[in-house]
Amino acid sequence: MRTGARRTQIIRILLWIALALFVLSLFSPSVSGGRFFREDFVCKAHQWTRGWELLLIGPLGVLDGQFGWIANPLMLFAALGRLRRAANLSFALAAVALIVVTAFSFTSVWMDGGGNATVCGFGPGYYLWLACSVLVLIATLLKPAK
Repeated sequence: MRTGARRTQIIRILLWIALALFVLSLFSPSVSGGRFFREDFVCKAHQWTRGWELLLIGPLGVLDGQFGWIANPLMLFAALGRLRRAANLSFALAAVALIVVTAFSFTSVWMDGGGNATVCGFGPGYYLWLACSVLVLIATLLKPAK
């Protein structure tokens, strides 16, 4: 098999694995949050939010300064651009997506319409989502087949 065809096959496999990780992240617990009047009780009775819930309410988070959701369309456009051989644009989109994904993990207060809720932890869904963005970035770094 030619190296160019092999490289294209590897890129497609990476993108399919990234898609599988993204779908798994939707059904996994992603973020746990707690709200209580006393700070020492906040994370004792925390609730887990699944990835699909965050995907649905994510666009509203932008209005409140939570920009993690923006990584979803960025990863999609990076993957599609990579398949269409727009390597430079794909790399830029994937790099920005990874920056946005990791910036979300630094959020200590999850703000929604009901007030502030402290983020108690990140679950497997968050880490699957993070791995998805890393795989998309790796796929964009591979040199295109000639």
